[in-house]
Order: sequence, then C-alpha cells, then structure tokens
Amino acid sequence: MEPEVVRGTVLARVRASHPQLSPAERRVADMLEAAASRVLRLPIHSLAAEADVSEATVVRFCRSLGYGGLRELKLELAGELRAPAQVVHRSVEPADDMLTLVTKVLRSDMQAIEDALATLDASAIEAAVALLSQAPRIVCYGSGSSVAVTQEAFYRFLRLGLPAAVETNWHMQATSAVHLPPGAVAFAVSRTGKTAQTLSALRWARRAGAKTVVLTSYRGRPAGALADIEIVVGAPDDSVRPESVATRIAHLAVIDAISVALAMRDPARASAALLVDEEISREVEERE
Repeated sequence: MEPEVVRGTVLARVRASHPQLSPAERRVADMLEAAASRVLRLPIHSLAAEADVSEATVVRFCRSLGYGGLRELKLELAGELRAPAQVVHRSVEPADDMLTLVTKVLRSDMQAIEDALATLDASAIEAAVALLSQAPRIVCYGSGSSVAVTQEAFYRFLRLGLPAAVETNWHMQATSAVHLPPGAVAFAVSRTGKTAQTLSALRWARRAGAKTVVLTSYRGRPAGALADIEIVVGAPDDSVRPESVATRIAHLAVIDAISVALAMRDPARASAALLVDEEISREVEERE
C-alpha cells in the first residue's frame, strides 16, 4: 500500500526511493533534485527530452513516488518550494560563522522529521505494532551508527512490558536469531539497509520462522527484501555530516511513535510495566 501523500513530500520521496528506481527514472530524479524549480516549469515533453527519457518514463517515475502523474507531483512540489520552512541548506561551508553553522545543522535536524513524515507509511507502523504487541519474544538488532536507536527501541519496548532483548555484537546477533521461536519478532535498525551484520541476523531470523521488521532510510535495499514489514524514514545524510544525528533523530522519532502506539494498544500492560519501572527508579535513587 502506498503511503498517503502529504505536504512537503516530493524531494524526500525522491531521496528515499532513489535506490529502487530504474536507471531512466533516476535521470528524472537527479534532474528534479538538481533543479526542482526548473522542473516545475517544464511540460512533460520538455522534461523527458532534457532527462533523455520517454514521456512514459516520466509518468512511471511519478507513480514510483506515489503520485498519479506529473501534474499531481508538480502541485505538491509547488507547495513544497513555496514553504520557507522547507528550504534547508544541508551543506556547511568553511566560511560559515558559528550562528550560520548551528542554524544549518539544526534546520537539517528539523528537516529530518519532515522527511520522516513525508516517507512514512502509516499502515507499516500499524502492522509493526500489531506484530510487536503479540510477539512472545522481541530481539532488536543494529550495528554502527544504528546501535543507539536499536538500544532505545529495546529500552522502550521493555518499559512497556514487552519481552524484549537487544543484540549489537555481530556474532551474537546471528546466534540469537537462530534461536528465535516462531512468532517472535526480529526488529532491525539499519540506516543504509545493507549492513552485513544486520542482514545476517535477519536471514537467520527468517529461517527460524520469526517475523522481521526493518527500520531504514532507503527503499530497495537488501534489508527491505528480508523484511516482513519495512518502515522507511527518508532522512539521508549529507556529504558534510555522514551518518549525522539528523538520521538518528528521525529514527528515534519513529521509535517514539511506535512506543506510544503500543501503549495505546494495551494500556493496562503499559501502565503496570511503567509503575514497576518507576518503583525500581525510586529504589535506585534511595540507595544512591
């Protein structure tokens, strides 16, 4: 099911969907990213000619992003380009003073949330929540820059009373995945969608009969092919800030949303678990 199109989605969808586009569609995507304002003014035949593709390819490109055609994409793009909040300069320059630098970084972080809204499919979140709420066991997997998000997911699930664990060691990820019982959930976070350790854990989890949920920034990557449910958060990093905090902010926001949805799905379990957690926290504080 295609995600619902919301305001400010075009460029975010282009970035998140780029890996799964055909080579011809990527030429249209690259032209759109490089000169969005110009694309807005071009009729379909001129756009096709400049991108060196057929008009049919332009239409397929639009549909790959979830739009009915070029007209619908342009209407969305026009609103996106008019909105001042959407104008974000991700690249920090050596000549930038401190205020400019901080402003660019913080706006990039805010844009990550906008990109998340642009690319998320609510039905994928709903399906993930349904699996997680009923799972006899949940193991969270992640490596590298995704470890922090993976550990936060584990912590959130555990606090809600879910039978959660976390594995970030390469060997232990695969070993734990082998022993997942049927109906368990392997919850993997992979920014790139192609981290070898995470892919290995997902493969073993599927062989064991577990369900797999993947949180990533790109469609069309190997992790998505191993996922029963793929949650795409379109917040790619820029060249100056590889593996930047912006991507983790977007992923953490989605974990937050999933946690709230889980709590709402079973309020009694969540309340009981949180009361125990608060009691433990008070006991720890008193001993300190």
